[in-house]
Amino acid sequence: MTSTLLGASLVAYFTASVLYLANLHIKHRHLAAYGTAAAGVGFALQTTRLVLQTLTHATPFANAPEAIFFLSWAIAALYLVILVWFRLPAVGALAMPLSVIALALVYRFPVAPGEPLASGGWIRIHIVAIVGSFALFALAFCCAVFYLVQNKLLKSKRIRGMFRRLPPLETIDALGHTLAAIGFPLLTLGIATGIVGVEMAKLQMQLSGLKLFAAGLTWGVYAVYLLAHSLSGWRGKRANWILIIGALLTALTTALHSFA
Repeated sequence: MTSTLLGASLVAYFTASVLYLANLHIKHRHLAAYGTAAAGVGFALQTTRLVLQTLTHATPFANAPEAIFFLSWAIAALYLVILVWFRLPAVGALAMPLSVIALALVYRFPVAPGEPLASGGWIRIHIVAIVGSFALFALAFCCAVFYLVQNKLLKSKRIRGMFRRLPPLETIDALGHTLAAIGFPLLTLGIATGIVGVEMAKLQMQLSGLKLFAAGLTWGVYAVYLLAHSLSGWRGKRANWILIIGALLTALTTALHSFA
C-alpha cells in the first residue's frame, strides 16, 4: 500500500512539474490550474502515506528513505502554502521538480526498514528542524533562481513569454528572504539538538568533521545573507546568489549526512 502511494505521488508531482514548466512558456489559461490540481493530488497521496508510516513506526522518519520522503513532503507543503498565500504558481516550476527528485531518491536506498532514527526526543527534534529548514531553503533557492532569470530577461528587454509568467522582482526577493529567515533558526535548532542528542544518547558519532564543517558553513552562509540583507540593505543579484550558494551547501550537507 505504501509503495503504491509512493509511486502514485511521484507520478502526480512529475505531472505537476511538466504542467508548471509548460505554463512558463505556453500561453494557456488552465495549465497552472492543472498543475496545481496534480500537485494537490500528489500531496494528498504523500500525506496519506506519511500518516500510515507514522501509525506503523511511530515516526515518519524511521530510516533514510523516510527522512527523504519527509523532505519531499515538506517542500510540497510549503509550496502549496506559498501558492495559497501569495498566488505564485510559477514557483511550482522549480518546487515540484525538487519534490520529484527527493521522491526519486527514496528508491536509491534499501526499502527494508532499519533501526529507527528518532530513538530519542532530541533526535526527533533534530530531524524535524533540519528537514524543515532544508525545505524552506529549497523554496528560497527557487525564488533566487527566478529572481536572477527575471532580472536577466528585464535587462535584455525580453518582456514576452516567460517574463509575463514570473513574479515581480520585489515580490520574489522578499519571499526568498522570508523563507530563509524562517529556515535559519530551524537550522540552528537542528544543529544544536543533533549534537546534544548524539551526545546524550551516546550513539555512534554521526557528525564527522566534514559533516559538521559542511553544516557550520551552511549556517554561516545564511547568517551572512540575513545580516547583509537586514543591516547593509543587500538586495538583488548579490543577495540571491548567496541564497543559491546556501542551497548548494544544503544539498552537500544532506549528501554527507549519515542516516545509518
